Parts: sequence; C-alpha cells; structure tokens
Amino acid sequence: MIPEGISLQAVAVPVTLLITASLALLVGVFNRASRLGGSIAILGLTVAAGFGVFDLLQRGSATQNYFGLQWHAGPVATAIALTILLGALLSLLIGWNAAGAYGVERPEYETLVVLATLGGVVMAHAGDFIVLLLGLEILSLSVYALAAWNPRASEEEAGMKYFLLGAFASAILIYGMALTYGATGSFAFDTIGASLGSENVGLLAVAGSLLILIGLAFKMSFAPFHQWAPDVYVGASMPVTAFMSLVVKAAAFGAALRVVTAAWPNVDGVVLQGLAVLIAATLVVGNFGALVQPTVKRILAYSAVAHAGYLGLGLLAAHQGVVGANAVAWYLLAYTAMTAGAFAVAYAVSGDDAAADEVDRWRGLGAAKPGAAIAMTLFLASLAGIPPLAGFFGKFLVIQAAFDAGWVWLAVLALVSAVVAVLYYGRIVIAIWRDGRLGRDVTLPARLRLAVVVSVVLVVAFAGLPAL
Repeated sequence: MIPEGISLQAVAVPVTLLITASLALLVGVFNRASRLGGSIAILGLTVAAGFGVFDLLQRGSATQNYFGLQWHAGPVATAIALTILLGALLSLLIGWNAAGAYGVERPEYETLVVLATLGGVVMAHAGDFIVLLLGLEILSLSVYALAAWNPRASEEEAGMKYFLLGAFASAILIYGMALTYGATGSFAFDTIGASLGSENVGLLAVAGSLLILIGLAFKMSFAPFHQWAPDVYVGASMPVTAFMSLVVKAAAFGAALRVVTAAWPNVDGVVLQGLAVLIAATLVVGNFGALVQPTVKRILAYSAVAHAGYLGLGLLAAHQGVVGANAVAWYLLAYTAMTAGAFAVAYAVSGDDAAADEVDRWRGLGAAKPGAAIAMTLFLASLAGIPPLAGFFGKFLVIQAAFDAGWVWLAVLALVSAVVAVLYYGRIVIAIWRDGRLGRDVTLPARLRLAVVVSVVLVVAFAGLPAL
C-alpha cells in the first residue's frame, strides 16, 4: 500500500529504469548471447523518456518527501533528466553490438548503462545531499565497471584509474556534506540554503561548501581536477567513452545545478570566487589542451573539458538568479546531440585503433564516405559554435547569462576560447576533406547510422528552437 502523500508520477522515470535494468540483467543471465537485453534497455529508456516528457509538459515545480528523502520535480531538472535519457539511448545505439565487436560474452553491458542512467536521473532530481549521494554512487559504480568492461589492458587501467580517483573525489564530497550538516543541521537543500543565508555563516559551512565544490568539480571535469577525463576516455572503448561524455557530464551538471540554486543561493565570497577560478582554468586548459592532441578521441576528450567550462558560466548565472539554469539545460541538450554524433562517426572511422584515430589518418573520409564526412563536419562545426547550429545557440545562451550576471571577464574569456576551439576542430575538418587513404575500412551498421541521423536532426532542429 502506498503511503498517503506519496506520488508515483514524479518517480515514474527512475522506477521504470530500475525495472528495465532488472529485466535486462535477467535476460543476460539466462541467455548470454542474446541481444534481447539491448532491446529491453532501449525500450525501457524510451518509456522512461515518455514519462519524462509528460512531467515536463506539466511545468510544475515542487520538492516532495519520499520516506524522509527529498525529490525535486521541476522543468529544468526534468529537462536534464530527459537529456540523460537521450544520451543513454544514443550511446546504446553506438555500442549496440559491442559484445560481438570485442569478442566477449558480457551481457551486463546494457544493465550497467541503464543503472548508470538511473543514477544520473536521481542526481538531477536530488532535493537533499542523501539523494544526490545515492544517485552519484549508483552512477559511479556502474561507470567504473563500464570503463573496465572490455578485458583489454588499457581498459582495465582506465577502469582502475577512474575508480581510484573517483573514490577519492567521492570521499571529499561526503566529507563536505558532513561538515555542511554539522554547520546547518540538515541535508535538505532548502534548509541548508536558508541556514547559509543568515549573517552568521561559520567557517565550518564555508569549508564544507568548498569540499563539496571540489568533489563536484571532479565529476564535471573542471581543471585542475580534469586529468582523469582524457586518460579514461582514451583507455575505455569508444561506446563507453561516448556514454561517459554524454551521461556522466549531464548528470554531474544536473547535480551541481541543484546544489548551486537550492543549497547555495546565498553563498558568496570564497566559494563563488573559487567556482569562477575553476571555470576560467577549465576554459583555458580544455581549449588549449585540445590544440596539441594527436588523435580525434583525445581532442574530443579535451573538448569535453572545455565544454564543462562553458556550462560553468551557466552555473554562475543560475546562482545569481539569472536564466542560467535554462541555459545549462539547453546547452546540455545541444551538447548531447552533437557529441553523440561525433563519437558515432569516430567509432565508425577508427574504432578503438589509436593509430587509425590520428587526425592525419582521417584524410580521405570525404571521398570514401561523403555522408559520414558531412555529418562529422556538421557536428564539429556545432561543437565549435558556428552559427546557426545548436552549439552556437548553446554558447550564446551561457555567455549572455554570464554577462547579465556580471561575470564580464569570464564571458570575454569564453569568447576568446571559442575562437581557439575553431582551430582544433578545424584540424579534423581539414583532414576529412583532404585527399588521402583512410587508416581502416569504414562501415556504418544500421544502428550506428541511426545514431548519426538522429544526432544530425537534433543538431539542426535545436538551432531553431527557443531556450527551455
């Protein structure tokens, strides 16, 4: 019997994902070679997205208590949850035949993807630090396993590296939560926000907030806590890298947005300045780091770091009551579409062959596979912020929000960084359309083509839509 006051509608998405993961795991246990688990995962994610769209159309915003835990339902949180589901769907299409391609019988792949997606959705809807931590650990443990899923030496190293650094960051985050509880007497964001808004904010609260910022900075791949991202992205298989770049980033920023707007609306001083410094460092390190990378996968890895910096501008604006929250949700949606498409084409062109992934080895793609070349050019142009594609409007929204919030120097730095981004994305585009011989045969299976087509449609369509 459901207790009075408990609404199942708000938690329909995570419940659907939990059921989906359980069914996919059972199918994999009894038939390891079956692709039915993948079909169940895609169906479950689609159904969950349907519930999410229904919630979004309600346009309501409320924080509900479920057995002592706070669950926030609002348009921005729901939009980010839908972005997480979209990223999971596209990454499953990219890695549809991952087990067959790598010659392993490990049917837990789809289950881990759905469980990680569940954790991300929980993070985006967190109303207190307990729910945020539960979602974070469900996400992290699943992605640790995914990073080491393929039994290659590089993937085992990537999984171990991500696990050790992730556990360290989680410990810092939990310690920060404990200090915040000691200072405010609550884990609920609303109560913490009211307590930190008083004039007597002590050193304990400041220390707790700084540790929470550091822990979240790792998950968002803010510099100097970004070092795990390029190494793990390169070490993991391409479908897993795509999933991490899409879902983990969206979940991390969804959680950070909840903390910044609900728990820290009145926090200022050293915490806010620290966040600004991290964003500035991320913009510089991500964009200039990508300039010197030899492979497309490493360029996309540093690109993910750079985009975290742009998303950080939206966090700062959201903290000060400007429409930064909407800008972050919009940017994540556009980023998911264009990044998924870029990884899909990269998987078709180079797979996990580091030699074939060198930028110069992409020469001749335009002649060999003009459709894939055009799509990749479109994705890279959108990532660089070339109008009128979705990426341009994403950057425009967050930079405009930063200007409106008074962070002029950061907005100017972001504009300069956007110019640098054109250079390293341009390297790949030039290589694609130059004469040459590809590093390997390029084939796009049906589901990989579907991922590319969906991403192209979204990148073009999002350019004509208003901000959320």
